[in-house]
Amino acid sequence: MRKIVIVGSGHLARAVVSRWQQARALDIHVLARSNKYLSKGWSLDEQALVTFDTSVLRDADLVLLAVKPKDMPGTLNQLKDEIAPHAVVLSVAAGISIDQIRKIWPDHAIVRTMPNICAEIGRSVTGVAYYHITDHDKAWVNDLLTLLGYTQEMPEHLLNPMTALYGSGPAYVYIFIDAIMQAAHELGIPAEHSRSFAAYMVQGACEMALTDHDKTLGQLVDEVVSPGGTTEAMLKVLRNAGWQDILSQALQAAGERAIQLGQNVDPVKAPS
Repeated sequence: MRKIVIVGSGHLARAVVSRWQQARALDIHVLARSNKYLSKGWSLDEQALVTFDTSVLRDADLVLLAVKPKDMPGTLNQLKDEIAPHAVVLSVAAGISIDQIRKIWPDHAIVRTMPNICAEIGRSVTGVAYYHITDHDKAWVNDLLTLLGYTQEMPEHLLNPMTALYGSGPAYVYIFIDAIMQAAHELGIPAEHSRSFAAYMVQGACEMALTDHDKTLGQLVDEVVSPGGTTEAMLKVLRNAGWQDILSQALQAAGERAIQLGQNVDPVKAPS
């Protein structure tokens, strides 16, 4: 059984660990720097995987870097003498490029990706870019990422915008559901039902978008709208408020921030 070491113990690391544990028997170890993971929802079974001993890296087949972008230079330098020479490096640090990692770990196969928090239930959207990896290792890593959800190999330069759109995307959906719940409350729908109603409605609409490939999204909207009806009234308010421009601006800001996260820690280099 090949050994996986996850460096970092935040929310995304826990989501990945949880899914991989559920989906397949894997030799997983979590290298943490502190006990902060205890406040991030780790179950007792997941906590049993946590270690503070960096020597766990010495025979790792895959090292998943799940640390904050600003912590990447220090982490790479701290662990460069511990990591097994044959290990594949899988980074989920937003904005950190493959070249930045190579400056410190030049001899490793490197995979860059950014699953979202829905990886925990196997429903992430994951773009991935590979560098200097064998076909065998690439197939193995792809199998692991597919356990987290929909996975597609992409040119690396597209991973920053993908991080903004799809890595951060669940937050946009949750805000939308919360707005529906608030409206439901004002309209007298019991709170114990409004979250389920809203979430199932979003799930159903998404499944229609995935399955009805012969229809544009505009056509799907038209199927919901009745002249003079409730949907038309809602859409009129949203359009008058310029909601599409607002959403576009928000997504653009997220994309720019993804780029800045990598630039803010540049140069990533080994100490002289």
